[in-house]
Amino acid sequence: MAASIPIYHTLTTVEDFRKTANEHFSQEISDDKQFNANDIKRFNENDDYALMIIQHGQTAKTFDEPKALRYFHDAMIWRKQNNIYDVSLDQFPATYLERHAIYYKNYDINNHRILHYVVRTFNKGELDNEMVKRFMAYNFEEHIRTYPGQRIVILFDMTDTGLRHLDYDLIKFVISALLYYFPGLLAYILVYKLPFILQAAWRLIKTWMPTETQNGVKFVDEKTITQYVALDQLSKAMGGTSSDES
Repeated sequence: MAASIPIYHTLTTVEDFRKTANEHFSQEISDDKQFNANDIKRFNENDDYALMIIQHGQTAKTFDEPKALRYFHDAMIWRKQNNIYDVSLDQFPATYLERHAIYYKNYDINNHRILHYVVRTFNKGELDNEMVKRFMAYNFEEHIRTYPGQRIVILFDMTDTGLRHLDYDLIKFVISALLYYFPGLLAYILVYKLPFILQAAWRLIKTWMPTETQNGVKFVDEKTITQYVALDQLSKAMGGTSSDES
């Protein structure tokens, strides 16, 4: 049986939170300078998307409205500043797909889509980190557009990874994006085959996360990953039976 993963609760209604958010941020919404009108439209019209914000970080027995409003505000500000609503695949070189570094493939045992992040494909200083961050944001946004309300699993594939591959700036962006800019998107994190030399680094990375997110970080190998992902959803390289092609 899989070790426990965080469970988030729906402790208010979509209608009530929409009303609260629209009233609380009426100025920001009306002037169209801080929030993107398309983001607000999606929040007001797509129940599944609104639920992602409502559920994010809600681990208590009662609804923490200030926390939900804070997540809403921070996400909307960042999305507007970075024009996330309009991000598209044609903004990136073809090599971003060909490198097979960040890609969706298969599902976990709870039918969460898995986003693979192959850490060994990165060498610190060789790539434009800001472009890599935007490509990661594109992948998050693409999922929300297609499957609003459905969470994802991030699988950090640490196979054959050394110190030169672990870019704290990129990893920190992934964590921050999931915590603050794409609320309700993350189910949990799998860290696959973490080398001994990088264990101290991951202890540091976990300190960037709140307790409930730390509890959702699972360190796995070929044997224990099957607690979370069935063999037919795992690549042959990870001991499964699925094709290694993305």
